Formats: sequence, structure tokens, C-alpha cells
Amino acid sequence: MPTEIIYEHAAPISAILASIGIILALGVLFFWKFLPGEMAAFYLWPIRAFFFLLLGWCLLMPTQKKALTEVIRSRFLIALDTSGSMGLSPNASVPTRWKTARETLAQPWVTEVEKQCDIEVYPFATELGQPETVAAALGVSAPTGTSSLVREALRGLADRYRGQPVGGLLLLSDGLDTREARSEWAAATWPCPIYTVRLEPAGVWKAEPDVRVDLIDTPRRVVVGWDSELKAVIDGQAAGQPVRVQLYENGGLLEEVPTQLPDEGGRREVKFTLKHPLIGIFNYEVRVPHLKGESHTNDNTQKITVQVNDAKNRLLFLEDVPRNEAKFLNRVLADNQNVSSLSFNRIGKRWITFGREQANTTDWTQLPLSTYKIIILGDLEEHMLPVAQYEALVQYVEAGGSLVLMGGERAWGTKGFDASPLKKIMPISRAGHRPIIEGKFRVTITPDGLVHPAFQRKEEGEFIMPPVLSVYPGSKPTAGAQVLVTAATPEGVLPLVIQQRYGQGRVVVVLSDSLWRWQLDPNPLMSKSYTRFWSQLIQALVPEQQELDRFSIELYANTDHPYLGDALQFSARLLARGNETVGDLPMTCEITTPAGRKLPFTMKAQNITTSAGKQLPGYMTEMRAEEPGLYQVVARTEITGTKVESAPYPVYVRPYTPETMPKAADIVALQTLARSSGGKFCEPTELNNLLSSLKFAQQEEQRVIYQTLWNNWVILAALVSLLVVEWALRRWRNLA
Repeated sequence: MPTEIIYEHAAPISAILASIGIILALGVLFFWKFLPGEMAAFYLWPIRAFFFLLLGWCLLMPTQKKALTEVIRSRFLIALDTSGSMGLSPNASVPTRWKTARETLAQPWVTEVEKQCDIEVYPFATELGQPETVAAALGVSAPTGTSSLVREALRGLADRYRGQPVGGLLLLSDGLDTREARSEWAAATWPCPIYTVRLEPAGVWKAEPDVRVDLIDTPRRVVVGWDSELKAVIDGQAAGQPVRVQLYENGGLLEEVPTQLPDEGGRREVKFTLKHPLIGIFNYEVRVPHLKGESHTNDNTQKITVQVNDAKNRLLFLEDVPRNEAKFLNRVLADNQNVSSLSFNRIGKRWITFGREQANTTDWTQLPLSTYKIIILGDLEEHMLPVAQYEALVQYVEAGGSLVLMGGERAWGTKGFDASPLKKIMPISRAGHRPIIEGKFRVTITPDGLVHPAFQRKEEGEFIMPPVLSVYPGSKPTAGAQVLVTAATPEGVLPLVIQQRYGQGRVVVVLSDSLWRWQLDPNPLMSKSYTRFWSQLIQALVPEQQELDRFSIELYANTDHPYLGDALQFSARLLARGNETVGDLPMTCEITTPAGRKLPFTMKAQNITTSAGKQLPGYMTEMRAEEPGLYQVVARTEITGTKVESAPYPVYVRPYTPETMPKAADIVALQTLARSSGGKFCEPTELNNLLSSLKFAQQEEQRVIYQTLWNNWVILAALVSLLVVEWALRRWRNLA
């Protein structure tokens, strides 16, 4: 612990010493002149001199500086799954997963790890609990959670200990996440090694045939006349029996596809092609007929609704000589079932056209813009389009159209969009038109982006946006703009995707030309981000009728695939065109049950918390799913005599509780978690030796403590005491 005395005086030390010397000299002179021959002078002079010397030392403001080095112990976390599935066992001879997890906590490795780390146990099920000791966790008698959100629990721990030393994490779980239909989430990046354990012997779930429809997925809105794909994930074990997967449309059998499941259990994906010759809302149901000997049959069906729109969802894409960004985007547009796209490329002074929608002219300026719901402008300079067409684009947005400025080197230069009439409707202002900066920049979805339909979670899981390799700097969002996505660059956090409402329409700006590289990422989660970004952005920009009205209601649920008995939470936001201010208004919610009963609810006005922690004004109501089947939810309000209603929101409640369904542990998810985090998946007999042999790095932190030596009661008391003693001697000797 090094100690050092420092002086913090502001005045020069020579001035302080000179002042003390002068005062002492004057004291000697006065005592010699006014108290000659007095014995009291021999007592008073030392007291007076010592007082001024001590006062001079205080004027130097001495401070003691101590440097302390502390050793910070790492933490070792234990995530303990307390959901109902942990109490399952294939037969009486096999211990439950919960019993194996408790035995794991009672092994000697706990003592060895505690010598190096602080161990904290976090029980979790539907929510992440508070930290406990190992002894307290062993006191939990049985798992009672109604669901298990493994991914959310691990993410919660990562956020809670961000920036703190964590040596590792032991996950005691069967890996069955009731919210995540697939296990791809486990391949994400994790901040510390995760150690997972097999809590049941391999290959023990073979006794009874049981199949279930685990997930069905298809576009919820499609264009009439187009074909779409419906994917059904079938899970379970069939004991060698053939499995027939049936698709029903509005109650009638549409198609049947045979498949086969492995004897040891597993899942298969079955695909159907849906044709949409008519406009309307269609109910689809996927059924798996009961197998011989199957007793759990309430999970053999699932339903979904599809809205078929007319062919007016047209999209126009204009680009100069096609760049890589344009080539990849055209592929996404060609596969998109929600729009009919038409692309024009400028070669020299001519335009050429291609796309699934046919154009009767190669001159796009002859096309009525009002027939298109979305227009995307690529890398175009101002002179490449007629001024009249720029004015027409401004009027097009004012009338309710959606405009996307994808841009490029020309478009964001001095002669690009900023030099055209589009400048007044752009959600950004450009300063300096600086050239593009390149690197590898981390991308973040802002709180406004997290509640935007273009970045919502889907069945694929959390919306993950990989880093971008380029950003156009020098853009400042306008007053009414919303920054949806940002990029962290050496120049700071720069806007990447910005949106602004203008008139009845919307303008979106994308300030990068490297999004297409996401398609080339070897990680399958990352490579899907490009298609997902553009598909969801396009779907969000298709202006439905309620978006063209003065007010609209955005309605969504806390989950897309709830189970019987789950709490359904519906949230609504009232949106006003042109950022118009709307006060607190009564909001009602009508829920139509599968039996046809209409249940009215009053939605409570309160702030809605996004996943990023931002509070937004909105409305909320809750109900418990006590009946399986398809629910239809509609939110309504009235503003100055005008009724405003949301689009119907369908929610299918599965007719069972997954935590009590006999199902093997998800070993694939546990192995993927360990591999992607740098941990290890092991057997219960291997865990003790593995964790006991771990060596955790100790971090040292140096703290500097400053303690003033002059500003304390001892010094102050000494100064006052010297004055009192001098005064007392003077009174005693009757001196002035």
C-alpha cells in the first residue's frame, strides 16, 4: 500500500514561506520592543511561533495519498430451471431431471469453485428469479413453473452482469424453451462459457407413440392470385408408424402429406403450397391423425389465419446500373408474396424493365405512380429523373404512398437526392456530403425500432442485424423523424435507418450500401437477416386503409403461440397522422373466443415497456386463455365522433401445457449452447471433475484514497488550544 504526502496549495510555496517568515520576524520585534525583560515573553513567544508555523503548514494543504489494490473475485452463475418439465421422467426407474439437477448441486465441485468465485444461483421458469445460495436452491422441493423461457433467462443474466467478471455459467435445464419453436437461438454469441449437463439418460423416451404439431408458419398477408408456402413442424416419436399430415382450409380437407419420424424421436418439416384465387380471410388447420396407442392427442392440431389482399400492393424499384445491393434486393422482391414488384434500371439514357409484374412501357414516367404502394429509389443522381417526376413523387407521398431512399454514392453526394425536390420530404438533412466510411460497424435497433413492425420478433426468433461494412456520414435526423437503426462507428453512433411520416405517407432512408453482404454470412441466423429486413420493412410500408385515415390503432400480443392457461396480454397504441397530439381516450378491446363468444374489455391507459426498456404511452388488457382454439381481437376507440378500429389480430391458443407433456430433453440446444459459448456439454458423472479443475482469472483493481491532513479536528483543536493558552497567560500576567 504505497503512501505519499502531496501538497495541494494554490499559492506559490515561496510566498507562503516568506509570509510565515515575515510574521515570525515581526513577532520577535514586537515581543522585544513591548515586553522587554518580561519572563512571560519566554512562554508567549514559543506559543505564538508554533501557532504560526502550524498555520503555515495548513496553508500548504497537505494530503495523504494511498494506493489500494483489491482483488475482485469472479462470479460463477448457476441457472436452475424450475419449470414443470424438470419433474418429468420416462418411467419409474429413471430419476427425474429435477432430482439429477439437485444431485449435481450437492457435488464437491461447489466447494472447490467457491474458493475462487462467488457462486450465485438463479432459479427461473416464466421469469428470472433473484439470486440465492446453493443451500437455498437445494431447499426447493419441486419444480412448479408453468413455462420455461431458457433463452430469456440467459439473456437476462447476460444483461444483469454486463461489464462484471463472470467466470462461467452452469445451466441446469432440459433445454426445452416453451417460447422458442426452434433451437437456433442457442447458436448466438454468449458473454461467458456455459456448461450444460445431460439430466436424463439418452434414448429413454421410446415407450409411447406421441406426435404433435409444434409450429405452423406462413405469410399472414398475401396477394390474390399468388401462391404461398405453409410450413408445419411435426415433433415427437411415432414408434415406426407412418405419420399423415393433413391441411384443412375453412374446415375442408385440402391436402395430405405422409412423413416419417425417427424411432428415437425427432421433428420433420412438412411444406404445403397454398393457392389464393379469392380475396378474404381464410382459416387453415394442420392436423395429424391419432396414432395407434397414442394417448396425448390434444396437441395434434394447430390453426392459423391468412388475409388475401387484392393485387394493388404494387412496388416500383428504380436504380441506375445495378449494384450488388440492387441485385440482391431484386431477388428478395421476386420471392415476396405480399407485393408485385416492377424494376427499372437506367443503362445510359435508356431504362430497361424486368420483374414479375409486366409493364406496357419501358418509360416508367408514363406509369401512374398512384397505382403503386411502395417506390424504392436506388443510386440515382438528381439529373437522372425529370423535375416533374420528383414533384410527382412528393405528391405521391403526401397522398399516402411509401418512399424508400436506398441511395448509394451518387444519391448521397452533392448532386443526389439533396439537390432534388425530395429534400423537403427527407427524414434527414445532409451536411457536407462527406464520402462513405468503411469498416465493420455494430448495428443496434433503437427503442423506436423495436416497436416498429419492421423489426418485430417472429417465429424465427429475435431480429438480429449483423454488422454493416459501410455508412454514409453527415446525416442529421429532422425534427419529425424516427431513427430506427444506428451504427457504432469511430465517428460516433450514426443513423442507419430513419423513417418520417409526411402527409399521409412515409419516407424511409437507408444509409448503407453493404446490407447485401448479410446474405453471405456463414451463420444461418445472420444470413437470413437481409431477406427478413426487407420483407418485414416492405410489409410494414404497405399502407392499409386504416393507415390512410387520420387515426389508426396498432394492436399486438405478448406472444404469438400461447398455451392453454397462459396469461394473454394485449397492448394497443393510438397513432395519429402527422404526429398529431391525442389525449387520453377510452379504449376498448373485444375478444372473440373460439366458441364465438364476444368478450368486451376496457383497456387501461398506461405506459408500454419495450424490450429496450423505453416507456411508450399506450393501452393494455389481460385475460387468461381458458379455452383452446383461435381468438380474434379488435381494439376500438372514438375520437370526436369518429370510430377508430384496429385490424383483427388472430391468436391461436394451443390446447395443452407443454411443461407437462412427455418429451425428451432438447440435447441439441444444450450442446449448441456449450459449443457457441466456449463451455462444455457433459454427463453428470463428468461435471464434478470438470468444474473442480477450472481455474478462474482473478482481477485486480487499484483504488486511490486521498485524506487531508490539515482539515481535521486534531489540527483545528491544536490551533484553538494555542490561542486559548496564549490568552490565558496574558490574563494571568495582566498583559495587553
